[in-house]
Amino acid sequence: MGKVGAGVEIRETSIRLKFVYEGAPVKRTLLLNGSPMLPTPANVKYANRLAAEIRDKIRHDTFSMAEYFPANGIAGVLTVKVQLDTWLEGQRIEPSTRAAYSSAIRFWTGEIGDIAIRSLKHSNILKALATRPLLTGKTVNNYVDVLRQAMQLAVLDKVLTANPVADIPRASHQKEPPDPFSLEEAEKIIADMAKHYPEQVYNYCETKFFTGLRTSEGAGLQWPRVDLPSAYLQVSEAIVMKEQKDRTKTNQVRNVRLNSRALAALQRQAKHTRMVGEHVFNDPRYDKPWMDERAFRRSYWTPTLKRLGIRYRVPYQTRHTYATMMLMAGMTPAFCAKQMGHSVEVFLSTYAKWLGTDRDDAEMQRLEDSIKVPAATLKAVK
Repeated sequence: MGKVGAGVEIRETSIRLKFVYEGAPVKRTLLLNGSPMLPTPANVKYANRLAAEIRDKIRHDTFSMAEYFPANGIAGVLTVKVQLDTWLEGQRIEPSTRAAYSSAIRFWTGEIGDIAIRSLKHSNILKALATRPLLTGKTVNNYVDVLRQAMQLAVLDKVLTANPVADIPRASHQKEPPDPFSLEEAEKIIADMAKHYPEQVYNYCETKFFTGLRTSEGAGLQWPRVDLPSAYLQVSEAIVMKEQKDRTKTNQVRNVRLNSRALAALQRQAKHTRMVGEHVFNDPRYDKPWMDERAFRRSYWTPTLKRLGIRYRVPYQTRHTYATMMLMAGMTPAFCAKQMGHSVEVFLSTYAKWLGTDRDDAEMQRLEDSIKVPAATLKAVK
């Protein structure tokens, strides 16, 4: 038997708390991440604080056995790290989402992972975020949301009585606006790729510029979804985190009408891949689908922009380029939104900047023509 003081029993390889609750003696061995807590000076100090806190709550009738000793009454210190890991294990999510959640968990584990969840304070969270002042507002919100959900699980499991993350304010952030290429820039990029790289590379690039497919959609496009005679393709699959998915980002199937440029690129591409596999576009170096955008970006996209002296933008901007290209050609927002797989509201909010420009006078003239007072009426008034 070890030393006992103020309800703390120090044993050879563990620490045990002793107190009276609801008229019955209680003994609980403290655990840290599932194993008995070693009687180090720091842990003994913590145990004494914990014992005092429990006695005080029992005295004020606010003590909860489940909150302090979860898992069917087995004593333990449930840390932030353990709770985050437990929460993640229970998520049924895509690999890409799991990767994003894991990134947030690594951050919290490094900053506050060893703190017991019932001891987690608002200030602990704010101090952790303050260590990374360069994080964008969007990233901060994503990280906090993961922690909030993990702690809410503890509330639902009746380990906590309240969520310590509930009142953390959302960080302000502004969504990055589209940064499309001009039609002239797009033509230069396609022409330069045609000059320097295998045909499959610029077929892929031209299709991206003139269909507005998302990166994952272009990589995952399969020949059974392409109807060249009717000049349509169906977007129903995608490649995400190197995995072929039978659904898109929005979980909605859409039909994209092919303009002459996209149709020509797909017709050229057909001789390369239509008879050898289902995927439309392959990396010509390996004759395999583009499973990772980095391969296209590093080997073809970035060198092309450098040669041309065009300001760098990620390949995803080909999608924004097509959207703005359609608007500046005078196509209706409803049709454009359908092609892009957006609701009209989202499309208008994203591309409002391109709705006016040099077509304003023509649009106003259409109104003037419709409201013009007939000449006979004007003569009668005089």
